[in-house]
Amino acid sequence: MGEIVVKKKNALDTRERLLEAAIDVFGRHGFDSASTRMIAKAGNVNIAAIPYYFGGKGGLYQAVIDHIVDQIKKEVGELLEQIDGMTFTSDTGRQQAREQIQAVLERFINFIAGSEQGPRFSRIILREQMFPSPAYDTIFEGFLKPVVDALSTLVMASSGESDPRQATFKAMTLMGQVLIFRVARETIVRGLDLEGYSPEELEEIRQVVVANAMAITSTPSQ
Repeated sequence: MGEIVVKKKNALDTRERLLEAAIDVFGRHGFDSASTRMIAKAGNVNIAAIPYYFGGKGGLYQAVIDHIVDQIKKEVGELLEQIDGMTFTSDTGRQQAREQIQAVLERFINFIAGSEQGPRFSRIILREQMFPSPAYDTIFEGFLKPVVDALSTLVMASSGESDPRQATFKAMTLMGQVLIFRVARETIVRGLDLEGYSPEELEEIRQVVVANAMAITSTPSQ
């Protein structure tokens, strides 16, 4: 029994090392330029482990995408489910919607700009935005569409916007405010003379993004 447990643990360790190595190699070099040899070397595993565990480079890339989507779901999934179950009516509902917009944006700021995984995942997501592969469907359906849908609902509830298309435009604008701090990190760090997103700088980012979001979702009377 003990030998079986050790073998399972070793298999999990090997698979995990390959996933972690592949996130970095695919993120830095892209799918076409990344080789299985590079990934195996980065993960310190035998190259034969890639076809054994993933069926080849394509299977490993899809596993990386699945892993990224799963991790992001862990960050925002519960919040999105909470929003989906809410009913926004009257002035109280409008205020609740604005509070939920703030919660979603803060969660994304912390993950995209403030976590260790943010830059690693963002490299791959950005490449998929520019050169989408079949794996992009997993990214879009897995977390981007649910986030956009939730924000669109909140925009309509908080601002009184009646056109779903306009609400979606505004929702994407809200997401873009957060993503820019990862996509254009070097410009922002140099332009504002930042350390590179310290806790204090993250708070500054949060304040600006939330203030912009509240302005975008305000009603004419506000």
